[in-house]
Amino acid sequence: MHTAPAKDLMRRVACLLALLPAVAPSQAADKAPSPIGMAHEVMNGGFMLQFAAGLVIVLLSIVALAWLLKRAGGLRASAHGALRVIDGIALSARERVVLIQVGDTQVLLGVAPGRVNSLFVLDEKVATHAPTKASPADFASRLKEVMGGRKLT
Repeated sequence: MHTAPAKDLMRRVACLLALLPAVAPSQAADKAPSPIGMAHEVMNGGFMLQFAAGLVIVLLSIVALAWLLKRAGGLRASAHGALRVIDGIALSARERVVLIQVGDTQVLLGVAPGRVNSLFVLDEKVATHAPTKASPADFASRLKEVMGGRKLT
């Protein structure tokens, strides 16, 4: 995970936004209002700079939130419904094999862009392991393994 460039980019954007009021030209209070509304304010360079900076911040926020949702697994459906995904494996960048449970039946599906095929209907259920809560000691040992460069199984 490469978060250093993202943090650096966000720090630079924050610095630019902090400098924005000092760079933007101040408007004189004694100016007469424009007969066509805000046309002169919109054409002002400072206003356009603020507008562009705000737009960039909103777009970067959307991209950052989408990336975080993708990394976190997104918003998953409840496992208490009649249909749930038990497991899956990626065969390539675009194809997956997914084991789903529909009621009491388990079905193996092949999923590709624009296409889902039923590969096999299992006669007997595949034993699934309920996720267990990891203790802090387990987390610390796993973190040491990752930081030590050893490959996790």
